[in-house]
Amino acid sequence: MVCSLSVIIPTYKRRASVQRLLQSLTMQSIAPEAYEVIVSIDGSDDGTREMVAAFAAPYSLRWIYKPNRGRAAALNEGIHASSAEVTVFLDDDMEASPELLASHTRLHPSGTRLGVMGAVPIRVDPSSPPLVVYIGTKFNNHLAALSMPDHVMKLRDFYSGNFSIRREVLESVGLFDEAFRIYGNEDLELSLRLVQAGVKLMYDPEAIAYQSYSKNFSELARDTIAEGQTAVLLASMHPDAIRDLKLGTYKSEWRKWRPLRALLLLLGQRWPRITNLLVNLVLQLEYHKPRSLALYYALALDYCYWLGVRAALNENKHNGLEPSSITQLANIGLDTSDQGKHNSTL
Repeated sequence: MVCSLSVIIPTYKRRASVQRLLQSLTMQSIAPEAYEVIVSIDGSDDGTREMVAAFAAPYSLRWIYKPNRGRAAALNEGIHASSAEVTVFLDDDMEASPELLASHTRLHPSGTRLGVMGAVPIRVDPSSPPLVVYIGTKFNNHLAALSMPDHVMKLRDFYSGNFSIRREVLESVGLFDEAFRIYGNEDLELSLRLVQAGVKLMYDPEAIAYQSYSKNFSELARDTIAEGQTAVLLASMHPDAIRDLKLGTYKSEWRKWRPLRALLLLLGQRWPRITNLLVNLVLQLEYHKPRSLALYYALALDYCYWLGVRAALNENKHNGLEPSSITQLANIGLDTSDQGKHNSTL
C-alpha cells in the first residue's frame, strides 16, 4: 500500500505528551501502511529522541533532531523529510481520535486545494485546574462557533495544530516562515499566503484530536507576551492584516480597564518586576478561586499581549527596523514613545 499521509509532530521538551500521541496514532481506523509519522524534535534534551527510537509502532515512525529554532523551523524540517501526498500537522499535546486520519484523508483527493482544520477540543472535567477550565471553556466555545454552517472563516480562527493540506499546495505558497522563532502567529502568517493563493480553508469537526492543556499561568503569560511580539512581525509582513488581528483591538477593551492597562504597560516596560508581580497575583487568586477569576485571567493576559507588542515596536525603533507599514499601529492609540525594552523574567 502506498503511504498517503505524512503526520508531522513538532515538539520541544514534551516527551510524555509525544508518547501519548504516538500511542493514540496506533489505533487509527486506516491501515498503518497508509501513513507515516515524523517527530520533529526542536532541540529537546529530555529523552524524546530515545523514547521515539524505542517506540514500537505499527506505522512508519522516525524522528528528526535539530537545534532549537522554533516551531516553524521544526515543522519545515518535518515537511522536508516527508514523502506522502498529504501532510497532517499535529501538536505534541494532542491525542488522536481513531477516525482522525481517515477524516483528513477523505478531504484531499487529487487536484484539490484545501486546507483542513480538524477539531481540537480541550478536555475539561470537575478536577481540572481553574486555568484549564478557563482556557478550555473559551476555546471549546470557539470550536462550536466554527462548526456552525453559516460561520465565515476569519484570520484569527486559524490554527495549524490539527491541520492537513496537500504537500504540493503547501510547497506552491512556501512553507512556514522561520523568522517566527518564538511562540505564536507562524500559522496565521501561513494562512494569509494560502488564502492569497486561492486555497480554501475549512473546518472539519469530525477530524478530532483532543488537547491535554498543561500550561500554568506563568507559562501562558510568557507565551502571550511572545504572541504580542510575533503579531508585530506578522503585521510587518502583511500590513493589511492588522485590522483582523488583536492588534486592531487596543481601544475596544473595557473602558475602565484601558487607563490602568496603559499605566501598567508603562511601568512594565521600565520595571519587569511589575509583570512578575502581576503574574504572582493571579497565581494567588487561582488558589483562592474567586468568582471573578475569569475576569482577572482576561485582563492579565490582555496586559501581557500588549506588553509584547510594545516591546517589539520599541525594539524595531531601536534597531532602525520600523517599516512604514507598522506606523499604521499609531491608529490604534498604542503609545510607543517609551524606548525601554521589556526583558521578562517570567
